[in-house]
Amino acid sequence: MKKLYTLLSLIVFFYACETKLEKTKPTVESISESIYASGIVKSKNQYQVFATVNGIVEDVFVTEGDTLKKGAPILSIANESQRLTKENALLASHFSNYQVNKGKLLEAKAFIELAKHKMKNDSLLYIRQTKLWQQNIGTQVELEQRELGYLNAQISYSSSLEKYEELNRQLNFSASQTKNNVLI
Repeated sequence: MKKLYTLLSLIVFFYACETKLEKTKPTVESISESIYASGIVKSKNQYQVFATVNGIVEDVFVTEGDTLKKGAPILSIANESQRLTKENALLASHFSNYQVNKGKLLEAKAFIELAKHKMKNDSLLYIRQTKLWQQNIGTQVELEQRELGYLNAQISYSSSLEKYEELNRQLNFSASQTKNNVLI
């Protein structure tokens, strides 16, 4: 029985491995080929235009087929919010103009000068009180009050200088920023 199975297996194996050759016969005929596609035909110099802003077309200045010069207007777009945005930018630019706000800087300079004079005055009072204290004239409380007044004046002067610089920086920034907003 084993021999029979082995024999059958060999027959199936050889039969399965038999190669079948594919055969074709050439014929002489005309070749025809068809290509189908869909698309849009455009002229050589055709140009597609897009608006840079949103809005409704208000006026059309040209008709189809017209020849245009570079930079010539084609249409106008109405956009109320664009106009209002521009007006707001102009208002903000005028409000933030550095020259218009120079008065604020002059006021800040006046505070600096006042703080400087107060600091000098408090310094003199402190020095005088120190000399009096060395001569055993006055009280220690008066000396401490003069010292505290002088230290307070120093801080006030320093603070006035910093406020002036910050105001100047803010005004320059605001003026530059609002000019850019107008350009946008």
